[in-house]
Amino acid sequence: MKPATLIIAACVCVTAFAQPSSAANGAAQDKAQVVNRIDGLLAASKTFYLATVDGDQPKLRPLGAHHVVDGKVWLGVGEFKNVYRQLVANPKCEVVALQPAGGKWLRWTGRAVFAEGAERERLEEVFLTASPRLRRIYNKKPGKRMMCFTLADSRAELIPMM
Repeated sequence: MKPATLIIAACVCVTAFAQPSSAANGAAQDKAQVVNRIDGLLAASKTFYLATVDGDQPKLRPLGAHHVVDGKVWLGVGEFKNVYRQLVANPKCEVVALQPAGGKWLRWTGRAVFAEGAERERLEEVFLTASPRLRRIYNKKPGKRMMCFTLADSRAELIPMM
């Protein structure tokens, strides 16, 4: 018998549709709850893992930095790292985090969408202000920038451990 999987949410890119205000408010509350749940699980795990693809080879690496900005969970990677090049070449990725208590784990699957322009600058500053030690790695030098991304067309699941 397979243990039940709790689907936290299936999030898709927002499309502008006219909705009654009560439905729009309910959808906004639901999205905020999903974002808070994902953020809480990532924070509780402290270290979580990002899976990408390099050609036909899966790649997995630990991450820890994430922030909620403008109602989205953002992650950051170095512009100079293979992980960034892999996500640009194939934005399909997955984040996995182990819930420290309760025997469950988060699987958040989607498509990496990188911030651009002024939004990228603003998000980079959020990450660097929150973790000043990162300024030794990420700075204004070409190729040493933090690239921030969120997952679009995503699905988050909370899965019981076997």
